[in-house]
Amino acid sequence: MKTKHMESELLYIEEHLSCQNYMTTIETGFKFIEFTENTEFGEDNTNKNYLLFFLKGDFIIDYNQFQNKSFQTGDMILIPRSSLFKGVAPKGATLLSMFFDVPENSCDKLALHLLSNICKEIEYNFEPIKIRYPLTPFLEVLTHCMSNGMNCSHLHKLMQREFFFLLRGFYEKEEIATLFYPIIGKGVEFKDFVIDNYTKVNNIEQLISLSNLGRSCFFARFTEVFGMTAKQWMLKQRNQLILKKLTEPGICIKDVIEELGFESQGYFGRYCKHHFGCTPKQIIKRYQANNETN
Repeated sequence: MKTKHMESELLYIEEHLSCQNYMTTIETGFKFIEFTENTEFGEDNTNKNYLLFFLKGDFIIDYNQFQNKSFQTGDMILIPRSSLFKGVAPKGATLLSMFFDVPENSCDKLALHLLSNICKEIEYNFEPIKIRYPLTPFLEVLTHCMSNGMNCSHLHKLMQREFFFLLRGFYEKEEIATLFYPIIGKGVEFKDFVIDNYTKVNNIEQLISLSNLGRSCFFARFTEVFGMTAKQWMLKQRNQLILKKLTEPGICIKDVIEELGFESQGYFGRYCKHHFGCTPKQIIKRYQANNETN
């Protein structure tokens, strides 16, 4: 039976909405999501680390080389940034997502770093860690806050710190290492290097030079860490950047060509035709048409 406390709604919502710390868009923090039957979700290139708490229902997740992995109520998993990630909730479900770059607190960063030796002994296979007490009531309170629109930036930061505090206090180090393996296991420094520097170079060879690794070592490490070849990954980033630039309001094709270093307008047109199946002008028109429809 639900109590009055459980049914309580957020009071004085106008004060929350008008506060300068209220977040209309959650860039870093928590988000409560409800899915209807056969809802698909995911990203081709995650820009944050996503910690997913499956609160209700079944989920099927594809993550890089791991395909059709099944998860259920009470599981939690981590999807690291720059991942190919797709999921579906076949019968409807709910989840809570925590997305972050690195832990806010220096103690939490250090705690994860100290687990690197444990990661060396783990054969990672994208398996979940179970949600259990005291995370269970913590997630209930957090879900209640998020679903009622309490989106203060301070709340998100405090709850993230509390999550790591509870995790360190009541979960085995091996469990934490398994959960966070993708960001503290072998290759984490290499992955950070690539993400921090790929926009500063014009090609893979320049990136290899910055890495101070031999070519064969670089390519082997890249495939191991990202789940695809360096050429495939760099091409995907470039194409996503092109689409982002071409769909910016008031964009000039000439500016895109100069900014991204294409040799000529003709070459840029052929590139877009090959990779997107249409010309730059057609991409812009499609985007404008979609905006007018919406």
